[in-house]
Amino acid sequence: MLRGLDARGADEDLIMVKVADRPTLEGTTTVYLRSGVSSVVRDRQARVRETFEQLRNAGILEDVDVVEWPERARTPADTDVEAEAVAHYDEFVGLVGAGALEPFFEERSATGTDDRVVDLPAICIVHRDDGTPSALYPHWSDGTHHSIEDCTRALCAGDDIGNLRPS
Repeated sequence: MLRGLDARGADEDLIMVKVADRPTLEGTTTVYLRSGVSSVVRDRQARVRETFEQLRNAGILEDVDVVEWPERARTPADTDVEAEAVAHYDEFVGLVGAGALEPFFEERSATGTDDRVVDLPAICIVHRDDGTPSALYPHWSDGTHHSIEDCTRALCAGDDIGNLRPS
């Protein structure tokens, strides 16, 4: 009796297999999807969304939220969505540093009334335990790229996705 996703189909699609003794990953996993993307990226986003829905439905993940965010966010923010996106970016910078987030997130000075602009990735995954981030994809750490695919593969294999360590 397996519970997880650990095999690939002909089209590189993950196949659900159940593991009875595998505990549910507690906490909240948030999948951020950028709006205004190309059809190719939109298809990739749809596959990621479907995978995380399957993981939740199989009881592998306790809670999954899917949040749409803009292509870029400015400060001062024009909308609550922009303000939240910038707040998340600032939180991530505090966890791993700005360099670890490049080129997925890019921050630059703005002109006019804006202080700065943050370009957001097409897909970002954050897992929180009791509100504290324990996993962030994508980012770099000590020369290792933590990709969206690394996250989904780890979840499928029953491996730990936590890639943020308390300081």
